[in-house]
Amino acid sequence: MSDLIQVSTAKGERKAVDRLIVIDSRTLVSYDIPITNNAVKATDFRKISAHGLTGNSLERYATGLRIMEPGFQNTAVAESSITHIDGVKGIIHYRGYTLDQLIENHDFEDVSFLLVWGHLPSIQEKLDYRTKLAARLNPPQSVVDTIKCFPRITPYHLMFVAGLTAWAATDPTMIPIHMGAELYLGKMDAVDKGVLQTMAASISVIALIYCHYQGKQIRPSDAHASLAENILLMMGIVDQTTNRPDPKMVRILNSLWTVYADHEMTNSTAASLHVGSGLADPMSCVSAAVCSGSGPLHGGAIDLAYKTFERIGSKDNVPRAIEDVKAGKFRLSGYGHRIYKTVDPRVKHLKKALNELSGNIDANQHLSVALEIDRIAAQDDYFTSRNLHTNADLGFKPEIITALMTAGRVSGILAHWREQMEKPATLWRPLQIFTRDRSKL
Repeated sequence: MSDLIQVSTAKGERKAVDRLIVIDSRTLVSYDIPITNNAVKATDFRKISAHGLTGNSLERYATGLRIMEPGFQNTAVAESSITHIDGVKGIIHYRGYTLDQLIENHDFEDVSFLLVWGHLPSIQEKLDYRTKLAARLNPPQSVVDTIKCFPRITPYHLMFVAGLTAWAATDPTMIPIHMGAELYLGKMDAVDKGVLQTMAASISVIALIYCHYQGKQIRPSDAHASLAENILLMMGIVDQTTNRPDPKMVRILNSLWTVYADHEMTNSTAASLHVGSGLADPMSCVSAAVCSGSGPLHGGAIDLAYKTFERIGSKDNVPRAIEDVKAGKFRLSGYGHRIYKTVDPRVKHLKKALNELSGNIDANQHLSVALEIDRIAAQDDYFTSRNLHTNADLGFKPEIITALMTAGRVSGILAHWREQMEKPATLWRPLQIFTRDRSKL
């Protein structure tokens, strides 16, 4: 049950505070647990013990009630002011700005700066940010050599982690255990340096991976170009007449990166913060996030969707495929999202970008299949009655994902890491429920 208690403020005023009243049926002891921001602290439940109020405090704590919640489906692991998602209304805000506002009025550098430092940059702040990133983009030879060691069919996340690790090895002074000291917690100048270096290294490694897939050499960056221009330039995705990235491609990439920049406490963001809670360096945290995102229940679902499009073959085969999904013969990756109970708010921006990128949709086999799935499923009671809508991962080719999506998400990951470094250290160390008979131990 819920009730209110009165507490005194610093000014001596009385303020109503929500609380949860719990009565333990084992002991009939009542406990008052404060409710803050519609949440209770799991540690408050440790005082609820089968010993009641008897026994010593250590014994009561050791046997205190635990919260069993596999998958964190209703567990908040951090407080954050970065991204807010309303899954019922289908709304995303970055630092109070909607996606529509940011995509229509700002480029990715603005959004990246906003996520990390909490405000949109001034003209000078943006210029400084661009210059500092561009100066860090060209990869060390050891990183280039590392990527070249891999077969060209290697999944991107394996090369990314190896490349980022090789980059970190070129400057071990950024690694706490090498220096024998804690380098980042509360030291915001060092944190900001780590953000810039990790952001630039991630973009560069992704460009290297793309070039390795294509069997070509990476190009040098431009000290005066934007982040979106530079990754396209380094990948060699340029207009043949100007030898510069197509402005339309730059605009589309800015939109795609903005859409993917952050998505609150995802599986991969949580993985990075888990590593960050041990006060590791930012490159290790980003590497953990990318490994987490490789699984088929997270970022890897996009690759599964692509393979589904290949299996379907053409849009003429989509109606039969939809019937097979409804019959339970296979799962349609790209439909349904744990957070959204309505249309994913990122979809309209991604569809617009895809249409611009693809030109003639019918000539693009995989995109035509994806959009036909979306069209039919949006009118089918099987999907609409279950609140299943296309999510923002549907329809992308793996090479676009590997080269672009991760690059956009790194800003959000680093924003959460920076926020973590501003707060007191708390090592993430979950508990377990031991299920064997303890009397036999």
